Amino acid sequence: MLQTSLSKAVLDQAARQIHQELSFPLYESAMKKGLKLYREGFVYNAELIEQDVVQANVLDRSVYKPVLDLFQLSQSECQCSSTYFCPHLFALFFYLYANVGQVGDLVRKWNTKKSETPSKRTTIVQKQAFPAASIDAWEKQFEQSFHYFLQRHRPSDYWFAHYLCYRFFPSLIEKVPYQEGEKWLYHLHAALFTFERLIEYSEPFQRSTYQRAFWDSAIADFVNVIQQKCALLARKPVANELLLDEFRQYVQKIVRSAKLYLEWRIRVYGLVWRTIFGEQWLAQETEELRAHKPLTDEHRLALIQLALLYEKDSDIPPLLENVRFPLITHVLFWLSELASRQHWTRMALWWEAIVTRQLLLEAPLHLRGEVAHELLSLADRYVNETNDRARYEQILQALLPYSASNYSFYLLENEQYKQWVELHDVAGIDIETIYRPFLTTIEKHDRSLLLPLYHRAVRERIQAKNRASYKDAVRYLKKLRAAYRALGRYDTWRQYRNRLCEETKRLRAFQEELEKGKLLHD
Repeated sequence: MLQTSLSKAVLDQAARQIHQELSFPLYESAMKKGLKLYREGFVYNAELIEQDVVQANVLDRSVYKPVLDLFQLSQSECQCSSTYFCPHLFALFFYLYANVGQVGDLVRKWNTKKSETPSKRTTIVQKQAFPAASIDAWEKQFEQSFHYFLQRHRPSDYWFAHYLCYRFFPSLIEKVPYQEGEKWLYHLHAALFTFERLIEYSEPFQRSTYQRAFWDSAIADFVNVIQQKCALLARKPVANELLLDEFRQYVQKIVRSAKLYLEWRIRVYGLVWRTIFGEQWLAQETEELRAHKPLTDEHRLALIQLALLYEKDSDIPPLLENVRFPLITHVLFWLSELASRQHWTRMALWWEAIVTRQLLLEAPLHLRGEVAHELLSLADRYVNETNDRARYEQILQALLPYSASNYSFYLLENEQYKQWVELHDVAGIDIETIYRPFLTTIEKHDRSLLLPLYHRAVRERIQAKNRASYKDAVRYLKKLRAAYRALGRYDTWRQYRNRLCEETKRLRAFQEELEKGKLLHD
């Protein structure tokens, strides 16, 4: 039975932990409501689901299922998610404690101790839980919390990413005694620790496209959490240089241990560096990264990120030459960063890499259109600010066929009509689908440029081998005849027509359409 499974010692220890860890001015209303729910008999079906972990039903405005971890309160949870320790968890605890002691006496004891020296006792407890601001101590604490978390949640569970973000991470930052910058550094460290666990435990889900997409989304969303923590830390910087150096080495480890999601690791690395560390740390970080032999892609990308942050662009080309990891997603992000900072001239280095190394081909086939669209949007902003039209045309050529529409408008605007026709011919665009005013503009300039498009249209209609397509072919042949006549090249037209008639003499229907169109004789 549940009454015999939980000893008085376990429940007394849990009562002490609740009083020590919860600030009762903040949780007093939750405690009072929980006491009311218990006394009115709204707690039922309590069961021991794991050692020292109890689940029950609590009837409030709805039926909730709080799960109370008597050993580690921070791992307790409830569907209501109203506070860290909600009224339903209090109600369940009172229900359990009633088997070993008087609930009224316990509540009075809590209230009495609260009125004595609350701030002093709270400070003592907090100092015992967090002896000093130390990255190593925080790391050990997080590891211990994660150990207990794994006892409650299976990593093979599809929702494990959700649990990490919305249960584990909040439990790490629930009570932080540090002030100003150290508090927000603790928050950021907790976020980075959770970020690493998200990536580490995503590996079994990479084989399923649907499940991988879920983890991709969870990781991308959690990077926004890291960004928020960085923003808070930027307002209250840390003065303790020894602590910062410890943290710098931890952040570097995030890149060094990369296997999955290197793109997100590099982004987080750059985000943290931009927020916390100044140029005074750059030489040491660069030296440590370059000390690794051989220099891996992860270290090269980290060095590139640092060079971008501190505008040391001359350091980048040698690093780029030897990167074997697909660069395009990194380059897209870096271009966006430069654009947001309006460093337009610095973008030229990356456009050169896209053009010369054909980086778009590194993107997965199903993502190339999306990546090309974002690159084109950035390229448009770049050329508007720099008027570097030669570079812009190179970019458009490098991103074909995804840039065909943009390149078409560019060529028309610059009156490069011959290249415009060649683009449409190579792309296999049917002349019937081309906007008629564009054709009129080119005809006025040099109608001979359109001849290849009409010849291809005739050839494709004949190859379709049906009466309707033959009629269309005759229509385009008439346009060709008019064009050759206007150009003073009617002999060329006759030679072409005669050769065509000879090649298609077995296509009786086509010959009939030529006869009807009066194209067989001059």
